[in-house]
This record gives sequence, C-alpha cells and structure tokens, in this order.
Amino acid sequence: MTETQTELEQHIESQYSSLSKRLQEVARYVLDNPNAIAFGTVASIAKAAGVHASTLVRFAHAFGFEGFSDMQQLFKDKLMVSSPDYESRIKSVQEEPATHDKKCGLSWLKQIVIANTHALENLCNSVDEQVLNDAISALHKANIIHIQGARRSFPTASYFSYLLNNIGRRAHLLDGAGHMDIAQLNLLGPDDVLFAISFAPYAQETLDAVNYAKSKGIAVIAMTDSSVSPLAEHADIYIKVKEAEIHSFRSLNVSTNIIQALMLGLIHQSH
Repeated sequence: MTETQTELEQHIESQYSSLSKRLQEVARYVLDNPNAIAFGTVASIAKAAGVHASTLVRFAHAFGFEGFSDMQQLFKDKLMVSSPDYESRIKSVQEEPATHDKKCGLSWLKQIVIANTHALENLCNSVDEQVLNDAISALHKANIIHIQGARRSFPTASYFSYLLNNIGRRAHLLDGAGHMDIAQLNLLGPDDVLFAISFAPYAQETLDAVNYAKSKGIAVIAMTDSSVSPLAEHADIYIKVKEAEIHSFRSLNVSTNIIQALMLGLIHQSH
C-alpha cells in the first residue's frame, strides 16, 4: 500500500501510459492539483477534472486504495506537515478588503508579486540540475535551435529566440506567419533541436511540431507543466514548470527565468 503522497505520485507517473484515457485525465489532474485533491469533495474534484465521480473511485482502486477518501488522506497528511501552500496564501490576499476597493491596483500587484515569489522559490527547490545541464548541452551542440510556442507560450518563445540571436546562436522562431506552419517545420534538420513550450490546455500547433520532429529523429527539448503532459511524453529532455496563477491568469515569470538560465549556460559553454 502506498504510504505517502510522494510515493503515490511516483506510482502514477510510472503507470501513466498503461492507464485508460479517463484515468489518465484523473492522473494529470491529481499530479497538477494536489491541494485541490486535499481540500475538495468527490463531486467538486470530479467536476474540475472533467470526469464522473465514479471515475475517481476507479482511479483510487487502480492504485490499491479501498476508496477515494483513503487516497485523499495522503494529500491531507502532507499539507498538515508542510508550510502554507500557494493557493492558501493567494486566497488570504484575495480576501483582504482592499482588493474590493475601486483603487485596488496596488493590492493586485502585491498578489502577483507574492504568487510569483512563491513560484520562483518552488522552482529553485524542485528544478532538476542535471536536466538543465542536459538541455544546455543539447542546445550548445545544435546547428539551429527551432523554437515553438503558441498562444500563452508565444511571448516566451519569442523572447528566447531574441536572446539566442543576440548571443550569436542560430535560432529560428516557428511563428506560423501566413499559415506557413508546415513549411517552417520542413526547415528542421537532423543536427537541429526543437525547443517546444506549451502548458495545459496544450496548443495543437506545438504538439504537431513535436510529433513532426520526433518522426524525423530530431531532438526535442520541452518546457511544460506536467511530467505526463503530451510534450513531456515525446521529449528527449523536458523541463517542468509551475507558474503562479491569479484567477486563472497564469504568469510567465518562471518560464522567463528558465530560458534566461539556459541562455547564460550557453554563454558559459561557448567560452
């Protein structure tokens, strides 16, 4: 029997590919929303995950629990021994009377700063040093670095392209201008690298680029939000990113810091 939340998360990741499509949906939600699992009811969690309540029970059974509440207790236990979670901190700021004032700009700014500070602290504590080094090494060896990021991820992709060009690296932003997505993908060569950025709900354009690169045997580095995201599944290297979020408006702060670190690492390797 799994005894801790961490052990359960490891089991979910290792068995993810063998789960049914519905149970994979639950797995992604459980891994990405541990605090919601701890605090929610079966009904509220099922609604948020987009599945029936019975699917949550089947998921719990699949990992050796008698019922969902038994699995949920692992998440509650971890919260009891951990520091205040990100969601709790943000909720406490949201409940401040000042946020309901018409002149609440400073209050919102404080919320954003607190959320991003916490997200960056989590990044430093959780990032895998070897993964960063492997990514830098792969980028350093690449003939051309092709960068794909759509929708919310596009500003990060564009900025990475800008940084790489400014330090003398050959970078190509796959921006899909003029609906030339496929034509741009045809420029990927065997000695190149695709750096793909996408977060849930994952942009189809980016998934298509990753699948194309893999079909051609081209190395893929992904920056994404979950170890079971479709990008991580197909990437040679993936960097897991958890951004701060205010009322479902997610920041790009952590992503920006990651690409700046990669850029500085490239400069270091080049000398």
